Amino acid sequence: EALRSLYILRAPRITRWMQVAYEIRPSSIAGQGIFANASIARGTLLWKYEVGQSVLEHDAVSLRARLKDLSTEEAVELLEHVYTWEGQVIEILDDGKFWNHARAALQNTGNHPDGEPPGDGLSSYALRDIPAGEELLDDYSLYDSVEWFQDICREYGAASCVSVGVSLS
Repeated sequence: EALRSLYILRAPRITRWMQVAYEIRPSSIAGQGIFANASIARGTLLWKYEVGQSVLEHDAVSLRARLKDLSTEEAVELLEHVYTWEGQVIEILDDGKFWNHARAALQNTGNHPDGEPPGDGLSSYALRDIPAGEELLDDYSLYDSVEWFQDICREYGAASCVSVGVSLS
């Protein structure tokens, strides 16, 4: 069963919201990561933000409701795989939740490198050419620090999300 799970994670994938071929595999940064299966050109749409499809947007009330029926372990897993933006918690519903952090100098994904348009300000784009096999990385320090979210993280012992919005250099 463990071998089957590893195969499923390592199998090349493309989902409706991920716009490029990728695989999920162990990351030297943290846990699992998203790795490009082929070269990706600068400016390519990598992942599409669609409310209710690829993400759920939570305020404090809806996040607490979402956590209510989860075990502590499941709640921590959820809290450590979301991000904050404009006062809300964004729960990623697909493999985008495996996007790992890198300082700005190493970041290779984010808002469109040429601004809006052509970008939409919410989806993820290649900031530079990305070679096959490279991990897709985002700079978490660009996200908002939301006090009510940090309080919830502390309640559940979800330590990694307490530093969202703080440089992780």
